[in-house]
Amino acid sequence: MAEMADYLPSVELIEFIRPYNNDVNLYITNISRRLDKETVQLKLQQIFSQCGLLYEVQVFNTSENSEAPISEETALNGNSINHSSIYAFVKFFSAKAAKRAKERLQIGLQLASLEYCGFMGEERVQFAQRKKIAEAACLPLYMAKCTELANYYFGFNGWTTKIVQVEKLKTEECTDSKTDNIHSAIFKCVVSLEIKGCDFICYGTGYGGDYGVLQQERNPSRQLELLGFAKKLAHRHAYENAFRRVIIVCLDNGKVAVEINQQDISQWSLDEMSEDGIVQVNYMEEMPHSESDDEREG
Repeated sequence: MAEMADYLPSVELIEFIRPYNNDVNLYITNISRRLDKETVQLKLQQIFSQCGLLYEVQVFNTSENSEAPISEETALNGNSINHSSIYAFVKFFSAKAAKRAKERLQIGLQLASLEYCGFMGEERVQFAQRKKIAEAACLPLYMAKCTELANYYFGFNGWTTKIVQVEKLKTEECTDSKTDNIHSAIFKCVVSLEIKGCDFICYGTGYGGDYGVLQQERNPSRQLELLGFAKKLAHRHAYENAFRRVIIVCLDNGKVAVEINQQDISQWSLDEMSEDGIVQVNYMEEMPHSESDDEREG
């Protein structure tokens, strides 16, 4: 059976959600314990970031986890994990970048870098074989990661966000989309996202705060702090939800295009907004299957 990600389509779609598929997640075993976990994490970031934008690098001591993951490939080949070693997961945003990193290590292009960084040269790199990936599907991408991903693909000056509306709500004006019960949010915020090179604009809506908590607080100074935090939280959620409307289309020639994500908006807690003034850019009828408070205001 061909290994995962041996074949990838010429066009790759990248969404502003936390990467969860195994084809973006490299599993590295038998890392020498001559280096501590923090140093290993830093070195892995330096090495693998040469192949593409990283979402995260997680490093673990095998001896601390008797149930360290063993891939199907390792079991079939009769290989075992050195239980005095360190293992790591290196997660990319792009499946193509993960595949490229794995191939470069396999043919030895990164071997000198590994040895220079203090690794033993006996590491094994393969795709993760996690089975419970559905539980992690479509989790929102944090604000700082949205900014990082947008800067990488669109350029620092290639996009901008703007606060369109900040409104203090009455208790009955905000409904929790998950439970359909009255939700006691304090603020509603609407953020616009413009991607300049693609003539693209979309909007995200977010809610923040809790009237119940605010009413229980008797200290006026503390109430002001809660109001400030609620407004900031509403802005963060609106910012993140605006990016969830975006799909990055990566072409083989290095160019990038943008599509509007047509997945059910209601499950993302987005407000039913008028789409007047929104540029309709190649709406996708169907979502194809795709194999963690910094902010930037333009």
